[in-house]
Amino acid sequence: MNDNLDDFSLQNEEQSLDSGFVIAPRDESVSIITDEFEASISTSSSEDTPLAQIIGRFNFFGKGARERKNSSQKSFDPSTISGNDMFLDNPEYDEGIVVENPPEFDIGDMGEEPSQPSKLPANKRRNRVPNGAIDLGLGPPREAIDFTKDDVREMTYGRRIALSLMSNGCYNPRVKKIEPMRKLESNISLSNGKTNERRNKSPSLEKAWAHFEHVTLPRHVTDGKPIGNLAQRFLNRVKLLNARLEKAEPGERYLPTKLYDPFFTPLDQLGDFGLGFGLYFSTLRAVALVTLIAGLVSLPNILYFMSDGYSKGQEGVHPLLKGSAMCTDVEWVPCLDCTEDMFAKDSYRYFSETTKDGDMISFAMKNNCEGATLQTGIYSLATMVVVILGLFGTGIYLKGKEIEFDEDEQTASDYSIVIKNPPSDAADAGEWKEFFHKTFGVYVSMCTVVMDNIPLIEKLVERRELQQEIKTKMGHSVSLEFDDLKTLASEERSKRGIIQETVAKIRRGVPENVKRIETLEDEIRELASKEVKTKMVFVTFETEAAQRKVLSVMKSKQGLTKKYCFRGEFLDVEEPPEPSSVRWKNLDDNLNKVFESMILPNLVCIALIVGAAYLVRHITDTYGSSAAAITISLLNLSIPRIAQFLTEREIHAKEGTWQTSLFVKICIFRWVNTAIVTSLITPLTATITPGSGYLLTQVYSIFFSEIVTLSIIQLADIGGNITRHYLAPRAQTQEDMNQCMEGGVIQIAERYTNMTKILFLAMWYCPIYPAALFLCSFALFVNFYVDRISLMRSWAAAPKLGSAISRINRTIFMPAAIGFMVVNTAYTWTRFSFDNLCEEESPTDSPFFGEHPGLNVTVDQDSTFYKYCSQDIGVVGSPMKFPSLSSNQPSDSKWMTKDQERTSDILSWFSVAVLIVILAHYLLTIYRRLTRSYKPQGQDKGITFTDSGTAAYIPQWKSPEIGFPLLSCPVDLIQDNLFEWNSPYHDYDYYDLTLDADAIMMRDTKGRSLTSNAFNRVVLYGN
Repeated sequence: MNDNLDDFSLQNEEQSLDSGFVIAPRDESVSIITDEFEASISTSSSEDTPLAQIIGRFNFFGKGARERKNSSQKSFDPSTISGNDMFLDNPEYDEGIVVENPPEFDIGDMGEEPSQPSKLPANKRRNRVPNGAIDLGLGPPREAIDFTKDDVREMTYGRRIALSLMSNGCYNPRVKKIEPMRKLESNISLSNGKTNERRNKSPSLEKAWAHFEHVTLPRHVTDGKPIGNLAQRFLNRVKLLNARLEKAEPGERYLPTKLYDPFFTPLDQLGDFGLGFGLYFSTLRAVALVTLIAGLVSLPNILYFMSDGYSKGQEGVHPLLKGSAMCTDVEWVPCLDCTEDMFAKDSYRYFSETTKDGDMISFAMKNNCEGATLQTGIYSLATMVVVILGLFGTGIYLKGKEIEFDEDEQTASDYSIVIKNPPSDAADAGEWKEFFHKTFGVYVSMCTVVMDNIPLIEKLVERRELQQEIKTKMGHSVSLEFDDLKTLASEERSKRGIIQETVAKIRRGVPENVKRIETLEDEIRELASKEVKTKMVFVTFETEAAQRKVLSVMKSKQGLTKKYCFRGEFLDVEEPPEPSSVRWKNLDDNLNKVFESMILPNLVCIALIVGAAYLVRHITDTYGSSAAAITISLLNLSIPRIAQFLTEREIHAKEGTWQTSLFVKICIFRWVNTAIVTSLITPLTATITPGSGYLLTQVYSIFFSEIVTLSIIQLADIGGNITRHYLAPRAQTQEDMNQCMEGGVIQIAERYTNMTKILFLAMWYCPIYPAALFLCSFALFVNFYVDRISLMRSWAAAPKLGSAISRINRTIFMPAAIGFMVVNTAYTWTRFSFDNLCEEESPTDSPFFGEHPGLNVTVDQDSTFYKYCSQDIGVVGSPMKFPSLSSNQPSDSKWMTKDQERTSDILSWFSVAVLIVILAHYLLTIYRRLTRSYKPQGQDKGITFTDSGTAAYIPQWKSPEIGFPLLSCPVDLIQDNLFEWNSPYHDYDYYDLTLDADAIMMRDTKGRSLTSNAFNRVVLYGN
């Protein structure tokens, strides 16, 4: 299809040149900038200038945003444009401009100096023409797609329900207002002097749901063929399993698209959502398969625990707990030295009575289940070997998938470097271009210079948010011109009474917001008139080979000479993350500042882990294990929100490092809270005790919750559905209604911790609950599909993360989980039979002899007597004993059988060997980290940056109040295909904060002007 598109595009291009005219884009520029172009643009404002004809952005909004901004008329502030009338059919947005007899220029080849202008590749060029059509080079221009006319069969069920209920006044309170609103007509004077009849539109729920499916949810490009009947649709879905899908931009209006299919989208295509998501789903599937195989290996142990030979068939045990070490074969035995204090935490296992002679005698509950046989020990060892080899193989598999996903998706990071220590005054993009061209002989396609202007951007963003809040309260038609806002504020204040004034001190109203805006504008003028330093520079080369060449030299530990210095200084460069993963508001090269920001959050997190352990212990001692299980569940639900709040206080320049920090916090907490603390607070004698509230029942409950309860809650998306079906119909503006359709925020770090928590739980308890491996496998398979459904049907679009979390998971946390598994397995085998009783010589004469009706026990000289002995060899015991060898038993209190001693010693030395290997792995990882040099990953695919169509490094700021990112650089010379998102409501100029600053500075009574380097800049060069 792409080949045909290129051919048709070239033919169409030739025909258009022969006919003497082309359609010049007004809202999507072919902005190929050179030094000469920049100089011409700064000195020319005539539309007759050839350069102005080539650069279509000069014509945006009729005469161009910059031209209007500099005019002597009322200042232009893009934030004052209403978004409610710009969904699909805005005449001003759709109007095109015909430029006759365009100038011709030589494109040149890739070997020429990169300052020569070049044409945008045919398959990337989109020339907008009248009536919202687009010229794709496929004959007649293609009309913009009306999202509200989607085929019902392709809609989500939520949208279908909403459309069927839209005429119901209870569901959609606005339905009673629609008819009167349709009768309102107004003549709107457009900026180009034309007047059109426009309806004063109210927010449309139909458009909001179209926004949900076309902007929020991910879609892929299709061939646009008819959908067909049910059988044809099913066959088309099956074909997706081997299809190569092209992910559509959010809001794509000119190419036919479909929602991704949660069940039939190939795993290889999940890399379209970012390398992080592709690796996450690959990990889920691989670990589920590993635990399934490990469960099959442990099947003999499951069958043994279910047999009559172990616990008489485990009568009365839940079906999914049969096959565990849960012991139902118990009896009361005489204990010569047992006291009530020894069984304070498990009093049900202790009984005492007074004989007729007044003697106090004690009985204890003995487990008659022999679980630590040599055979079960060998199968347990084999299970651990399978898990270790499986996770090792998973690591190798994920390395390959990382390269595969990376090669499959060409991104700007494949062509770019980031300079972390530029000179403070190195803000000239041309200087950077010349440096790399002369020093390395490579061509720069784009340069993004990031300035140290965070305070200024924060003020501008807050101003936009306040304006949005005013529109929400007063309606979409309110004017946001400052003079009009002051008048509005005065009118609103005059209507207030004493109560309203009191409430306004707690919750700001329109007058307070206007006053704050006035204050912000004064602060903005002060900040915008000051010189700022250059913070970082992103340089994008035309080829991958150029990027690799520069990194190979600049990251080399040897051979780096003064030749490669910029202004006499060595540059600190690295490969940047993908553009959507850059946290523009947190870019900071001060390591001390970054480190300091992480101290307090991590200390608080450690305190939370310790505090949670003590809380669970207290709840257990006071209210019992059932209440403790509920407490653990509540803590697991709340800690991700707390950890996210803490991590937001840290400085992370990359979304990947932020997510990794969040992952570490949540993962450690959940491991400790779910498995380790549970084991520590559970009395050893309750380990294999049957019944609700005891250890193995709690473990099963956690797996059941993961498989059923949490999956249902996630699929139900209760919060999202309330927002879309209840709050959205009651929103006052289209933008607020669209905000209700943004979807739930997903943190991939939390999903990773959920996966590792399930795996860790299974690995921790598999010695006494081998079926947990099957439950883990099933839970991960369920998560695999439930998360796919959420990703494609409810979650908001997440940044395209790299492999940081996957790497730390497989290099740090997976080996740690293996270490915990082998050590805990060895200790578990030494603790059988989990009753703290050792055999003692039978006395010749004892008050125990005789019948004991209360226990239905008869004691005679043939009866076996016992004494209390702690079977808790390990870190909980005192003193700590490692490894858990059979020789650690007290000489006068031995409880192990010969098979158990032999098995325990084998497992103990195996755990020591594994720990040594893990320690060596960690040391090697640290060594490689400290001595690593740059090594390119994957093959150079030979695709140029221009042809790749990837998004570029464009500084932007995300606000929860505004549906799309706000841009902190001029966008009038950036072509639209370099953005990762596409708003159907506004052009990119609407989100340009630099235009806000221009408008504010024009009202400055002190005569101050905007400094040349107040904002970030993005410059594109032709090749």
